[in-house]
Amino acid sequence: MDGQRPSFEQAFRAEYAGVVRVVAPIVGSVADAEPVVQDAFVKAFTRWRRIGRYDRPGAWIQRVAVRDAVRFAERNRREAPPPPGRPDPTEAVVTAIDVQAALQVLSPKQRACVVLHYLADWPVSDVAEALGCREATVRVHLHRARGALAGVLAASADSEEITDGR
Repeated sequence: MDGQRPSFEQAFRAEYAGVVRVVAPIVGSVADAEPVVQDAFVKAFTRWRRIGRYDRPGAWIQRVAVRDAVRFAERNRREAPPPPGRPDPTEAVVTAIDVQAALQVLSPKQRACVVLHYLADWPVSDVAEALGCREATVRVHLHRARGALAGVLAASADSEEITDGR
């Protein structure tokens, strides 16, 4: 911004949609993500005299939103969806895995790590900082998440074979 610090309104307009895109897979839906992100912006607004001077105030907002999203997901943890069963043969077979459904199998912290590292393309160090943990912890969450997602993919492939008549 040419050496000029953004106003809160400018930061909100520039960052809101991107933060919602990152938070939605962690909490499970855009509808649940919006209040979490709005709360993060309220926290930023009440501290804007300080936060507005940061080099990247949007990074602070995103970090707060991600931490709040993990807490939200832990509080509202739903039972894991049942393993894919035999699909209805009258329905068209969906060959692509439902990423949102697959992410729901993960714990909230694993989900946050996967979303931030693989979907938002953050380095492990930034994910660790955003979640307030060590890099080794993020790597453990990513490792366990990959294992869980591999199980979901295997189950999905098995159900495809059944519907293809193999």
